[in-house]
Amino acid sequence: MNGIHIARRAAGSSNYYFADKLAEIRRLIAAGHDVINLGVGSPDLAPNPGVQAAISGDMSTEGAFGYQPYRGVADLTRRFSEYLSDVFNVDLPPEGIVPLMGSKEGCGFLALAHLDAGDGALVPDPGYPTYSSATRLAGGEVLPYALREETDYLPVVSELERTRLDAESRGCAIRMMWLNYPHMPTGTPPDAVRLTEVVVWAREHGILLVHDNPYARILNSAPPFSIMSIEGSSEVCIELHSMSKSHRLAGARMGFAVGQPALLAPMFKVATQFASGSWRPLQHAAIAALDADEDGIAEANGIYAARKVAALELMSTLGCRVDGHQVGMFVWAKAPEGRDGNMLSDALLDQCRVFITPGSVFGSQGQGHIRLSLCSPVERIQAAHERIKTSFAPHHED
Repeated sequence: MNGIHIARRAAGSSNYYFADKLAEIRRLIAAGHDVINLGVGSPDLAPNPGVQAAISGDMSTEGAFGYQPYRGVADLTRRFSEYLSDVFNVDLPPEGIVPLMGSKEGCGFLALAHLDAGDGALVPDPGYPTYSSATRLAGGEVLPYALREETDYLPVVSELERTRLDAESRGCAIRMMWLNYPHMPTGTPPDAVRLTEVVVWAREHGILLVHDNPYARILNSAPPFSIMSIEGSSEVCIELHSMSKSHRLAGARMGFAVGQPALLAPMFKVATQFASGSWRPLQHAAIAALDADEDGIAEANGIYAARKVAALELMSTLGCRVDGHQVGMFVWAKAPEGRDGNMLSDALLDQCRVFITPGSVFGSQGQGHIRLSLCSPVERIQAAHERIKTSFAPHHED
């Protein structure tokens, strides 16, 4: 029998790292091991009580299980628009907003809308792996740009320009650049001055900037930042927002893209081919969360802050170095001198049954780092710390 053909875009892709790692952890748990998972950024805190009430109140009404408008119910885009204005000081009409089932699908839709085969996309290293995956699956070429401690984990325009010229000399046109501040995994806060330089450069060369912005409300003492607040950004920028982290709605898959309507139009064309509007009760739940959750965000941040204290103590015991200016829901740490982040992560899982993500998952610049999530109760972080103090036998790799 002839074999079934597999497209190169699928054959050349690996599973998402956490899909395989979580399967490994489930096998360990099934074998009777108590694994403390400090690796995945899936919020464990409950959403605002009004969320559940909105779901239960709408799910029994007429039309709740029917197809929904591609741009969501009218009140949803209106409320997203008000949220942008109230929280980010950015004024966009509802027509400048496209609801998404989380911002992750927006990454895929944008890559498909703006990359032809062989086109280049600038991808942060370290950075969210989906930026690279979306680029490759669309047939584009991943062009990493290094984010280094010595340049404050921010893009350097002169380096971007060298990459552009090199790509151009090979016949590769750069069409997109992925950005993410507050940055995951390093926790770097946004720097409006440095990002303005990037916006100016992108405008000069007609490059779409996609700013992924899910962490603006997590342990960030500065006013929430939107790249849309930068002068001239509307010509070249689309921003992705997610309610997964800020409003603890990760499983509900609610997010949205914002930008000038004409700039959003190609993504919307692609989205209508693959997705319909999300379940109406979830849309009403998102509205309820936006209407009532400012106190909930503050409460959640208080819990994350206590967890961060425990996480920093754990990192200190490991001998890791952490930048104290990090924001967001992770702790990014430099492994002790002579230690490899992958081997450190594996050793912690093997010896202590504690999982902390190796930094290499996020790119070559993540080598020698690990990332701890603040999405576990403080008691579990402290328990992991105790295991490390009593069971971990560090050694240096050659």
